[in-house]
Amino acid sequence: MEPYGRSLQVDDPTWLPASQFQNNRVPREQACYTCHSDYVMYGSMKAKWRGLHHIYAQYLGNPKPPLHLYRPYNNRECLHCHAGSRTFEEGATHNADPQIMADIKSNRMSCLTSGCHDQIHNTTKLNEVKYWNAK
Repeated sequence: MEPYGRSLQVDDPTWLPASQFQNNRVPREQACYTCHSDYVMYGSMKAKWRGLHHIYAQYLGNPKPPLHLYRPYNNRECLHCHAGSRTFEEGATHNADPQIMADIKSNRMSCLTSGCHDQIHNTTKLNEVKYWNAK
């Protein structure tokens, strides 16, 4: 998943996976599985099979962008880190209306398709960006 991994190194704080990775908001050695947690221990067999398919496609196949999700992304994957964090819980956007936070936490409002974080791994623009180099 090389281009997706490169998106973690973009030097722009508005690139969500880059800011999460570079600021150690996710364990770097587990960056993929932190956000794509349905592949790991508690994921369904179908999710594990999809994960194996991705490995096969990456190393033996030729995956063509854009990649699509098999099903809508569940806020649970975001909330296992963000729930309880001050910037999330007290964020102005999340609290603009009392119903917003309840809708996010109940998965009625998607973090990704509500217009807030709609483009995560924007691999189409990787040739146009500056990259961060960890020291």
